[in-house]
Formats: sequence, structure tokens, C-alpha cells
Amino acid sequence: MTAARPGLRGFNLLPHRQRDARLARRRRYIEWSCAAVCGCVAVALLMMWQTFERSHHDRERSAIEQKLAALASPLAEHVRLTGEASNERLQNERAAKRSEPLVHLLDLFDALSQESSESVVVRQLRHRERETELLATSTDHAAPSAWLNRLAGLKGVKDSDLSDVHRATNAANATDPATAFEVTAHLKWDGEPVKSKAPAASSPNTRGKK
Repeated sequence: MTAARPGLRGFNLLPHRQRDARLARRRRYIEWSCAAVCGCVAVALLMMWQTFERSHHDRERSAIEQKLAALASPLAEHVRLTGEASNERLQNERAAKRSEPLVHLLDLFDALSQESSESVVVRQLRHRERETELLATSTDHAAPSAWLNRLAGLKGVKDSDLSDVHRATNAANATDPATAFEVTAHLKWDGEPVKSKAPAASSPNTRGKK
């Protein structure tokens, strides 16, 4: 057996293994580097896209704000005019409701003034918001019914009644044929009550009908 010579170093019988290991490590470094670069590029692209989108949205919002600013004055005027129109309509409706009792009273006066018959004579009239009471005298017992039927035909009258028809209790009236009967009649008008009542009206010695 031959002894190894002093001074000679050992050598690798399989040098390709080390080469392959170095190449594998190099490939890994390259792959990791490529992955890192790709990740950085992707993040950069995403950030650029988000920046572009944000800028685009900011421009759109700015344009919309400018349009709204230009429309602010017309819109405010429109709101003001709409509010005024609504208030005016409500006021007109309230005024119409409040004036209904007066309109009914005027219609009643007009109807009473057109009565040609003197068989029923209105002595007193009490007008409330939705009701009118008439105190009258009549020459006979049947005339008040026909007279009230004519008044019940007025616009806005929803009900009518003769609450009392009796002979005059006053001695002077009892001997006077023109005031032989005393009559109490009521007219009820359409409509909802309003908060402020119309003032009561009375009219003495007004000639009536029905």
C-alpha cells in the first residue's frame, strides 16, 4: 500500500455537487429578487391607480360642487317662492273657512229679502258658526213648515228643523192674527268648525220664508 505523500492535499471527487448547490442558491436569489421586484412593481402600480382614481374623483367632486354653487341661489329662490306659495294657499284656505259663516248669513239675508209672503215674519235671528236660529211669527200653523223648506234649499244648509211652533202667549199678540203663532226654527250649515268663531248676528224685524 502506497502511503500518501506529505504535502499533497485532498481533492473533491464530485465537484459538480458544489456547482449545482451554488447554481441552486443563485436561482433562489434570482427568484426571490424577481418576486420582490414584481411585488414592488405591483404595489407601485396599485398606488398609481388609486392616486389616479382619487384625482379623477376629486375633479368630478369639484365640478359638481361648482355646479351646485352656481345653482345655490336659484334653488334658494325656488324654495322661498314655494314656501310663500304654500303659505298663501294655507292662508286662503283658512280665510275661506273663516268666511263661510258670513257667506251663509248673507245668503240667508238674500233669501229672506226675496220672500214675498207675509205669513211668516222673522223677529229675531241668531247666527253662529254652523247654525242659525230664527225666531218668527206666523199667521197660521202650516205656513212655517213651507217657509223653512224654502230656506233649507239654500246652498250649504245640511239640516233644518222647527223646534217650536205655538200660539203666542202674549195677550196682545194672541188677539192679532198676524202674530197668532210664534215659531223657532234652526238651520245647520255644512263645514268643519274653525278655531275662531264668527260673531253672532241678530236682525230684528226681518221678513222670512218657509
